[in-house]
Amino acid sequence: MKIILVRHGQTNYNVKDRCNGLPNTRVSLTSLGKKQSLQVAKKLAKEKIEVIFISKLFRTQQTAEIINLYHKVKIYSDKRLNDRLMGEFEGRPATLFYDWRAKQKNRWTSKPKNGESYEQLKARVISFLNILTTKKYKTVLIVTHLPIVKIVRGYIKKLSNQAMDRLTEKNIPNCHVAVFKLKARKK
Repeated sequence: MKIILVRHGQTNYNVKDRCNGLPNTRVSLTSLGKKQSLQVAKKLAKEKIEVIFISKLFRTQQTAEIINLYHKVKIYSDKRLNDRLMGEFEGRPATLFYDWRAKQKNRWTSKPKNGESYEQLKARVISFLNILTTKKYKTVLIVTHLPIVKIVRGYIKKLSNQAMDRLTEKNIPNCHVAVFKLKARKK
């Protein structure tokens, strides 16, 4: 199966350097984010996308709907593709979260109060991928968030946590497109 992985377009929270992992917070694409999404839509116009999966967060829906102008396929949302639950850092500057995380003894198992660890996030994303491998799609588009893109790339390329962690906004900017092959599994 061909997986086309797209990080959502730029949002008002990206501009403000704010954390958001909760679907009930209305984080929207900026005008630049809409332009980025349209550029990706044109780039992917000839792809034979059969289905689109998104997170429960509005920014992925907005991005997917713009890309879907050229495909008119079903869009499914799945909470396993949601951004990381930020807990006490929700709505606060992302730099505070990254400073906190850098000080943790184990950056992969530590979690903010009422939040989610990297290992918990990774487990839910891999759960989604494992189910996806049982489907008979040939080409799937997934519109999601930076941490999820890092994990999917790491899972498919068999990267360590440390190698995934080195992937940053510079490597995976808003509306970055990555294409992978996901091997099918039997049900």
